[in-house]
Amino acid sequence: MNEIQLSLIITYRQRQQHLKTQLAWWKTQASASLSSVCEIILIELDRVPSPWILPEIINLPINYNYLPCAGTFHKTKALNLGLSLSRGEWVAAFDVDLIPYQDTLYRHLKMAQISSQMLVTGYRMMCDTSRLDFAQNSAILEEKFKVAPEDMPTALFKHLTRRERFGVSPIFQRQRLIEIGGWDETFIGWGAEDQDIVERYLGEDRYFCRSPELIYLHLAHEPDANWSESHWTDQNRQHYYTKRQSPDLRFEI
Repeated sequence: MNEIQLSLIITYRQRQQHLKTQLAWWKTQASASLSSVCEIILIELDRVPSPWILPEIINLPINYNYLPCAGTFHKTKALNLGLSLSRGEWVAAFDVDLIPYQDTLYRHLKMAQISSQMLVTGYRMMCDTSRLDFAQNSAILEEKFKVAPEDMPTALFKHLTRRERFGVSPIFQRQRLIEIGGWDETFIGWGAEDQDIVERYLGEDRYFCRSPELIYLHLAHEPDANWSESHWTDQNRQHYYTKRQSPDLRFEI
């Protein structure tokens, strides 16, 4: 039996089409090499657990857990639960609306393993539908997808001048995540928790790397009223910038 190398933490609530599409990818597209070294920790946050999930994940390397959550989606709390359950040397927060393009995820792991001093991330291509036909060829990238918002001029300017570093599904070293205390649970709902964990993880002795060889397809969805309320988004963003003013996270140009 192969040793678990990568733990993917998937947080989920009421996005059935996305999760079913992602599960279909694991059933039909994931390579044997990836499946043999990867575990999936699925954390569902909702008022009650979804009865359809357990029958769908039979024979998949998935550890399903339910976390009661009646209010705003508390993603960081779920991620920390996933971290406590993880067994791999490497860990990634893997959104339920992401699909690895071809062998991206396996390549991503191998690139991360080359050097623990590098935090390797990929790129998103945005889809206009909530599902994918895996029989389609590579032409779908040019026909159906567009570049993600973080690579548009305004966001790219912040990346280059303010060092607001962002990339899809960074693969972290598990022990380093534990040392820095995991995700900051002050972040509730959507926004900035991913940038915050990147900044704290990197510190002064690690380097950020985005590779165009790593492409993740992002499935379309509407805004969720229990995920991205404006007051939570504003609070998260303010918390992030306040933390960046601390001596440990201040960057000068």
